[in-house]
Amino acid sequence: MINPFTIGEVREFWNSVAPIYEPTNKTVGYVHTQRFEKTLEYGDFKPGQRVLNIWSRTGNLLPYLRRIPDLHIMNREVSPAMMAIAEDKYPNEQFAFTNLENLSEFPDRSFDRIVSLETLEHTPKPQIFLRELHRILKPDGLLIMSLPPRGFEIPTQIYDRLFHNHGEGPHRFLWSWEVKRLLHDAKLSLVAHRPAIILPLGNNRLTRASDSILTGLFGKTPLAEFGVRHFYIASRR
Repeated sequence: MINPFTIGEVREFWNSVAPIYEPTNKTVGYVHTQRFEKTLEYGDFKPGQRVLNIWSRTGNLLPYLRRIPDLHIMNREVSPAMMAIAEDKYPNEQFAFTNLENLSEFPDRSFDRIVSLETLEHTPKPQIFLRELHRILKPDGLLIMSLPPRGFEIPTQIYDRLFHNHGEGPHRFLWSWEVKRLLHDAKLSLVAHRPAIILPLGNNRLTRASDSILTGLFGKTPLAEFGVRHFYIASRR
């Protein structure tokens, strides 16, 4: 699979929205931060592990990961503008650029955990990206990945038109069966698949409740393909 956009186009878009990225995400609250909470829940992190946070954006995952003592975290970002914001917020963290395709800076089997949140859909060559993640993941390591399903495309477009949002830029949302096929082709075994159906109700407490109720009711039905995001936890095969 090769997507009809380049990493340069992806980088240009995220550079352009960097100034509004954090303010707009604050308006959706739990819809945005749910991915970080679930990363901790699904990732089974242990003190001392080596973690790659690939496409770290403005670093909002870091306060969650730092709840685990002594993690060795490397952050990789596509956009210079986003990375500048992250470096200003977290001056003691390590950030560097990535093109999502060539991770040759890392030796084989380097990481205990790889976190890739809302990234695969923006990757020009998803299969190459996943194969690189497979290469640098330790034999007993875990990949924790999230991305919106294909069915969320229309709700995304409606929300972007009605509200002040940063948008998605160049992307291709994938059906869950497509993601699973890509993982399989990259020799990654699916450990768990966790959809999330969330209504942005303007109140974090109500929005969080909608996740619990709707995901519980419909998370194992075709309606999950229209939810906010899906999580895929995978290991080497």
